[in-house]
Amino acid sequence: PVFEGDATEFGGEVFAGWDSAELGRKLRASLDAGNRRLATNVSLEYLDAGDRRIGGGERIGPSAYESVAGRAALAWTPDTDTRWFLDLHFLEQESTPRVDELVPGFGQTEPSSSEFFFEPNRRLFAHAQYDRANGPWDLDWRLSLAWQRIDDDRRTRDFGADERSLERNRSDLAGAMLTASKQTERGSWLVGFEAYRDEVSSSRVQQDIQTGDLTASTPRFPDGSTVDQAALFVNVDARLSDRHALSGGLRLNAVEVDLPATLVSNEASVDVTDLSGDLGWRYDVTDTWQLVANLGYGFRAPNVFDLGTLGNRPGNRFNVPNTGLDSENVVQLDAGARRRGDDWQFEIMFYALDYDDRITSVSTGATTPAGRDVVQSVNAAESRIQGVEFGATLLLSEHFDLDAVVSYTRGEQTIEGSDEPADRIPPLGGRLQLLYDSGGPLTVTSWLRFADRQDRLSARDIRDVRIDPNGTPGFAIVGTRADWRLTSGWAFSLGVDNILDKRYRNHGSGIDAPGFNIAASVSRQW
Repeated sequence: PVFEGDATEFGGEVFAGWDSAELGRKLRASLDAGNRRLATNVSLEYLDAGDRRIGGGERIGPSAYESVAGRAALAWTPDTDTRWFLDLHFLEQESTPRVDELVPGFGQTEPSSSEFFFEPNRRLFAHAQYDRANGPWDLDWRLSLAWQRIDDDRRTRDFGADERSLERNRSDLAGAMLTASKQTERGSWLVGFEAYRDEVSSSRVQQDIQTGDLTASTPRFPDGSTVDQAALFVNVDARLSDRHALSGGLRLNAVEVDLPATLVSNEASVDVTDLSGDLGWRYDVTDTWQLVANLGYGFRAPNVFDLGTLGNRPGNRFNVPNTGLDSENVVQLDAGARRRGDDWQFEIMFYALDYDDRITSVSTGATTPAGRDVVQSVNAAESRIQGVEFGATLLLSEHFDLDAVVSYTRGEQTIEGSDEPADRIPPLGGRLQLLYDSGGPLTVTSWLRFADRQDRLSARDIRDVRIDPNGTPGFAIVGTRADWRLTSGWAFSLGVDNILDKRYRNHGSGIDAPGFNIAASVSRQW
């Protein structure tokens, strides 16, 4: 929060929301306090989501979960050039079901698992930041220190199995970043350094569901694995003339991944040092026309998940480790045009990505006793992805605006010499939205969301029980929402989505989307 005066001020918000499709209940409250030098914020949120009602009326379960979250922030501004900031986050979902493992998918008469719950998913995050404008060498400086802990514990049991698996998985990530920047008459530049260390702890036991006896088992990730990263980077944004501007960045990144030996994999170490960068161009053809283009190159070093995962994976798969992976590489290009008029504007962008050595999951040809396909991550894929996105806004009158977005992506990949459509490429889709603004407290938004059929499937897509092997059907969804905001700080919202109660699924999702849904909320700000 930002306060202007020297006296202590207070502000805040309370919010309550409900929806019918997931019987969802959300409560949120926040409190701001402080003055122009010292400001604080404390906020809490609670979400209770029930089993989802899909189009046609069926409720899919178990899909219910609860979530709690909190945040505390403190900002101290001793003078106009100096600012200290501290931010703390907490979030936990105590027990979250993996729906696609617990409900039969396409081609299945029985689910993959009798039990599959994340117990819990939990995140702790702490961030401290120091900003100094007009510091040494007349530069703007920023120092950030952060720490994050993620708990990803699981309770799983294959369908009909006599043993359940109890996992404890944790990632502790610490990072530091230092940047120096400068605004100039013709643009800006920034240089910086960052370093991170990530430690993974993992354990697993098997529990006999009849006797409760526990037996130690090989963990999902090699216990004690670490990832160290360090990078130097620079970014420049320069206006070359009244109409031409260039932006560019370069980054030298070093990554070291160390995995201890397990019963199923050898000790491994991966060291990667590589460059990534981008170059962007903007040209103002006229005061209303602009052309833009960007070219980039990047890489992704294999991480602990890629190298050492052992265990069940979505799509009725079982992954075995591969400690011999190399980095992925990608070259990306996008270019387009924008135009703005007095009562309309539009933008069209074309994009293409060329992936080499992409890490992908391939079948080993074996199956587990529970019937899961045994897979392994390998640098076996090359992907070519192209697409176009179009967006436009039209001011129909003083009170009505019309927005439209349409996008299309097409992908091809080569895996082990075989050409096929790329994995999980979304179909042609978009949104048409009409906004009515009364000029007073009332606004009404109505929308049409749509997607075409997607039947260009890879071999992995066809085997994936979350995807219809005949293709994901297209859909069109309509909805509307009214918002009423009063000068007293009260706000009310009432909306209806999927009015025709269409049963549909976003391509690649593990659960059908919500059906007919009424959502209402009330909030108060002060």
